[in-house]
Amino acid sequence: FEYLGQILPVVLLKDGILNFHGVLMEYEGKGIIISASSGTGKTTHARMWRNKHHALIINGDRSVCKKINNIWIGFGLPWSGTSGEQINRSVPVNAMVILERSEENHAEILTGLEAFAGALPNIQYPRWDEKLMRTVMDLADDFLSEIPVIRLCCRPDEDAVDVLKVALESL
Repeated sequence: FEYLGQILPVVLLKDGILNFHGVLMEYEGKGIIISASSGTGKTTHARMWRNKHHALIINGDRSVCKKINNIWIGFGLPWSGTSGEQINRSVPVNAMVILERSEENHAEILTGLEAFAGALPNIQYPRWDEKLMRTVMDLADDFLSEIPVIRLCCRPDEDAVDVLKVALESL
């Protein structure tokens, strides 16, 4: 089962599906991807959203997205890392959050190369296949030209949830 989860990004990519290392949550009918390297606090932050604002965690570790009828849709997967949280559900993606630890809570909207540089390390793709790498770059370019990217520098506290909520409301 785990090996299947490792080859899945390659298989999905051939169908135009991006695979992010990140929580996919739903808040008020909108999908939000919270992406970061392992141990940064993605699941902790999503659980605070659930506790404070009744957000739904669709997947606690992986977000897959496909453009359907010109809308990027995020889907749940049966692989959820150590979070153990996953449900079979889909949601239109409204934003991507790049989570970073910090002593102060603040958010900023990223554009262009900053958004691309923030998102790319958290996209799972086969680095050994040049054709699929180009596919990833094209899909990522399309995704990032339509989906706002927010960098959230934060502590693991509820104030960080409020800071991100304000940033999301400004989109």
